[in-house]
Amino acid sequence: MIRTKLITTILLAATATGLIWGNAVFASSTDKGDLTEETIVTSPPGSDGPQTPTTVRLNKRDAVVVAKKKLPLLQAYVYPPETKVKWTSSDTSVATVTSNGIVSGLKAGYAVITVTSEDGVSDFCNVTVLYKDVMDSKDFWYEPTYQLTSTGVVKGYNNQTEFRPANNCSRAQMVTFIWRLAGEPKPKSATCKFTDVTSDKYYYKPVIWAVENGITTGYNDNTFRPNVTCLRRHAVTFLWRFAGSPKPSSGEIRFKDVKETDYFCNPVIWASEKNILAGYEDGTFKPEGECLRRQMVTFLYKYDKFAGDK
Repeated sequence: MIRTKLITTILLAATATGLIWGNAVFASSTDKGDLTEETIVTSPPGSDGPQTPTTVRLNKRDAVVVAKKKLPLLQAYVYPPETKVKWTSSDTSVATVTSNGIVSGLKAGYAVITVTSEDGVSDFCNVTVLYKDVMDSKDFWYEPTYQLTSTGVVKGYNNQTEFRPANNCSRAQMVTFIWRLAGEPKPKSATCKFTDVTSDKYYYKPVIWAVENGITTGYNDNTFRPNVTCLRRHAVTFLWRFAGSPKPSSGEIRFKDVKETDYFCNPVIWASEKNILAGYEDGTFKPEGECLRRQMVTFLYKYDKFAGDK
């Protein structure tokens, strides 16, 4: 009985102009252990030998480009070399691609760049377009920013080219982001009870929804104060109420500036238990601290990751 197995294959190596033909080496052995080798030489293009189907390969599977910048040329290795290909982008509002594979980032987000041959063979590259001001993957807000941008929860400035992570986050923004995280549900009411929230504002529906779901109660003077900076205690309390005001697993207060009598005590304990917040190195929470956009997006990201199932 003869057994045959493939020892090495040096078939088609991609180059910028096409493919290099090579050899396939097979080994055959008998029941007695005898070993023989046979080398089968592949046929070059244009010969009478077996023909190779169209091959399309990109030189990158993932790539990053900054908004309003161009990505270094994507290279498509194609065989046969004369095969015509078409380049497309899954989202031309995020990134475009020329017939030569030059990708331009337009705004922060994700797009898939695909190259396809005439007979339907294709390959793709996942392209991330970065905000101009969120480019360092070591920053704690880097992943949260792009994850929530990709799902439409947060939006940037200047046509989605800047995130402005050091800007303060307003109460209107925080409630709107939570509303988007919830899937932009339609409020039951068409009117808002707050005197300073009008129907022409982007946060009109989010605020109505937040009131209906007990996420915000506003102030005693019947105002919401949408443009006031969201304090850290506000942000954590909003998220806690969004989760259904759950009771913390323990009563342990981990921060020396949070008292049991504070209305935000349970929200802070819960958020700490859920790894939504860690506080500061000096053991404080800083409840009166202004919530920056980078902190806000991180709170939301961690909520979605650790407490999204409540």
